[in-house]
Amino acid sequence: MNAYPAPNDLCSECGTEIEPHFGDVRCPACFDKHLYSVDAGFLESYRRFGSRSRLIVAESCLRSLVVESPDHRKVLAMTIFEQYVQAMNDLVGLFAAFRLRHEAPILKTFLEFKLDPQSSVDFYETVRNMSDPQLCALLDLPLPGMVQLTCPHLSKEDAYSVSVAIHHLMQDLRKATDQGEDGALALAQMAGQIGGSIIASDAKWLEDAARQGLTPDQVALLVLDTRRRNLYVQGLTADEGAMGRVVDAVDTATRAASNLIFAYLQTQDL
Repeated sequence: MNAYPAPNDLCSECGTEIEPHFGDVRCPACFDKHLYSVDAGFLESYRRFGSRSRLIVAESCLRSLVVESPDHRKVLAMTIFEQYVQAMNDLVGLFAAFRLRHEAPILKTFLEFKLDPQSSVDFYETVRNMSDPQLCALLDLPLPGMVQLTCPHLSKEDAYSVSVAIHHLMQDLRKATDQGEDGALALAQMAGQIGGSIIASDAKWLEDAARQGLTPDQVALLVLDTRRRNLYVQGLTADEGAMGRVVDAVDTATRAASNLIFAYLQTQDL
């Protein structure tokens, strides 16, 4: 007698034939339907906690920067910069998920998103080339002055809060992309490097050409390029003022993500 259960080849919800499996498994259509049903809950949870996590870590590192040893300052500086790259990855991914919300669940697009040069440049160019009314239409949001009229389910106080959120969202999207295409490509490059690099206190053990321009106050980011068979060193300053500006950029990205979610959920009455 076979003690193992027989594989099933039917969707556990609609009965459509799918690949053989064990347990309850949804077909692609039912899975997307399920994800659409939890989009609102995910967005509210991410707004209240997930989107703030990058800023919490960055601010904590910045506060510790002034009292730590030089080597520890470099580790903290790198951590702050990582939070900036991750916060921008989240914002760009969320922006893409809202653009594709009618084609796929927001949760699915957001979790599958990975920042690369194409997606980064597309985000920067879209924000910089569109007017506020065009951006609001793209994100399915009313203009700040039209919230009360287009969202009668909102109280006067709530409508005002949403109007303020949309106003600040437009400002923060502009601020986050004010470096143009160069900033977009640099962001994508750093996103790729951080995932496949290590840091060092210095690069004195390398030949002069590799560590050229690296100053004692910088942390060395080591990137191995196997295609070109080269080891690159990129310096990142641990200066408190510079890191303070990076934390401000993290704040801009996380605030934009939070306001986008808040305005969408409120205007859609979700």
